[in-house]
Amino acid sequence: MLYDLIVLAMQSDSTRIATLEISSEQFDASILGVSGGYHLTSHHGQQEDKIRDLIKLELYQTKAFARFLEKLNTLHDESSDTSLLNDSIVLFGSGLGNSNAHTNTDLPIMVAGGGFKHGQHIVLPKASHKRVPLSNLYLSILNRMGIEDDTFAQSTGTLTPLQTA
Repeated sequence: MLYDLIVLAMQSDSTRIATLEISSEQFDASILGVSGGYHLTSHHGQQEDKIRDLIKLELYQTKAFARFLEKLNTLHDESSDTSLLNDSIVLFGSGLGNSNAHTNTDLPIMVAGGGFKHGQHIVLPKASHKRVPLSNLYLSILNRMGIEDDTFAQSTGTLTPLQTA
């Protein structure tokens, strides 16, 4: 329902920015047959039953996100000839690459819309001396939005694999 509200807000031009946290403890995971909530489930300790529950939760979240993108893609922005999705930049992800171990590397991040080159899985260097900061993605997004700047936080440049389609 919250995704639907965001679509309506964007469609009516009531806002140009929206943030949604979907993994908090307030999410009632019992509707999916999962007990313990998202946070407890994400710290699965390699227990197979908790991993199965985590997969259920994340599949549910990913499907809801896909429906959100589909809605944005079917709606046309009145000020342009493209879809609302193409005229928006949507970022979906997590601050943890492995929630069980609390690691903040190899983050699962998805970017949709905004005229970026899509349909690709980009794996960035893992070596600590070559590690690419997430702020490079943020800088790329800012530049795409017309905010031309050379740096953002700890960025070392933009993400060239995201160049526009």
